[in-house]
Amino acid sequence: MMPQANRATISHLRIATIDDSNAIVDVTNRAFLAEQFCVTGDRTDAADIRHRFATGIFFVIDDPSNRTRLLGSVFCSAENSRGYLGLLSVDPDAQVQGHSRTLVAAVEDHCRNAGCNFLDITVVNARDDLFPFYAKLGFAAIDVLPFPVPERARLPLHLVKMTKPLLPPPQMTPPT
Repeated sequence: MMPQANRATISHLRIATIDDSNAIVDVTNRAFLAEQFCVTGDRTDAADIRHRFATGIFFVIDDPSNRTRLLGSVFCSAENSRGYLGLLSVDPDAQVQGHSRTLVAAVEDHCRNAGCNFLDITVVNARDDLFPFYAKLGFAAIDVLPFPVPERARLPLHLVKMTKPLLPPPQMTPPT
């Protein structure tokens, strides 16, 4: 039997619309408060989110007790054989309930169905707490990239590009 938290998560996972932009900004900025020690300012704004809608999609998890609030969101794009997962955000009050894994799985399925063989993410180097989480999900570091907004960095920062292969879903073999 599926745990109660995961059952609720799955039933409220959906593809976002542009009307969700403000709620995505809110949940993203709340989740990225964890980076205030190394980056100044909000993580995103409405213009950034609207721009991302033009290049990909967002998956969101609705709060079942408040339909105007999101528990989580993630950006996803697919180009050629590579998918990209970005802005993975879970409301701090709803963390450690499996929402991140649900969102990542949705991105993996979407990118796999779009013909991608790999899924990429970038993580700021100062977030040591995130590397074990992504490693458990099958991601491995493959490159280092410059931090895109160095004027907002409180510490020496760079991005770590991580990737994982997107294997085809297991095929069910009928009983013989």
